[in-house]
Amino acid sequence: MGSEGDLRGKGVWLLYSRNVDLAIEMALAIGATHIFYKTGDRGMFFVDAARRVYRRVREAGLVPFAWTFVYCDDPNAEAEVAIQSARIGYEGIIFDIEEQAAGKNVGATALGRRLLDAGLEPERLFYTSYPNIWQHLDIPYREMNEFCRGGFMPQCYPTFHRTPPTVIKKWAYGEHARWDKEWGNMPPLYPILAAYKDEHATQRLTPQEFLEWAQVLADQDPPFYSIYRAGVTNRDLWPILAALGESAPSPQPAPTVEEPAPPPAEPGPPLGPSAEEAEETEEEPPPPVYHVVTVNDTLWTICDRYNISREQFWEWNGHLWDERGLPRDPVYLQEGWRVRVG
Repeated sequence: MGSEGDLRGKGVWLLYSRNVDLAIEMALAIGATHIFYKTGDRGMFFVDAARRVYRRVREAGLVPFAWTFVYCDDPNAEAEVAIQSARIGYEGIIFDIEEQAAGKNVGATALGRRLLDAGLEPERLFYTSYPNIWQHLDIPYREMNEFCRGGFMPQCYPTFHRTPPTVIKKWAYGEHARWDKEWGNMPPLYPILAAYKDEHATQRLTPQEFLEWAQVLADQDPPFYSIYRAGVTNRDLWPILAALGESAPSPQPAPTVEEPAPPPAEPGPPLGPSAEEAEETEEEPPPPVYHVVTVNDTLWTICDRYNISREQFWEWNGHLWDERGLPRDPVYLQEGWRVRVG
């Protein structure tokens, strides 16, 4: 199969729901069409955060995709994260499969079978992994190709400490062509860029450094690419991303989603009120109040101190547990967390 698929535009990856407003701001600034949010990890589904992010992305007129890590060691549970994400309305599902899934070919096959049995369309399923496939043939690329017909998203990151032509042209595009010829079933190619040199994203690329990566990718003229991720991509790189690839038309707000109103995420740069908000209030509401958890705090003492109910606390802060794969139990409240209390 050739590298041309159905996706067109650009995507912004989102790891934490608290950064959803930043991701939307970034997407609109660079002309992106999609936001990819991590709705789960292995068999853990972040249900409240997934719903909240989905609604915010839709309201901004962008296309929500879900992504999740898979180890292929519990395929039924991992498939359930994708199934639940699709039920919320996420239009595509991306599986991040790396060395943890090495040698787990049977698990990958079982994952695909469970997804297809549940009625998910193969064209809505994607996967991401390393671009240098020949060095990672123990990862079940071939099995993922069978059911992830939407596309393959190679991670073209500076963390490989190779030149942009090596990572993008030789590995991502060269390996895709090689294994498509060998296996005959590679899905369309949609590269991912990143703008940092280390695994913790503390060593960021300068605009001059990032421009080299952008130019090499531009030479390949991809119909779709994405950037990993909001929160670690400096604003001085946004103009480069805006110039790379075809920008999306001004997004139009999507119809209102008929679900209970979610708790607000941590405030990001204001994007302006929605039509419904403008009708309800003429003045902006007061800013949220936050508390940094200390070693002596408990959920009960925090609620009593700020005169809020336990239900309100969970509505505002439950995502802190969800995103870390923790059960919503007060015992897991951690020192240093920034919780909303007003």
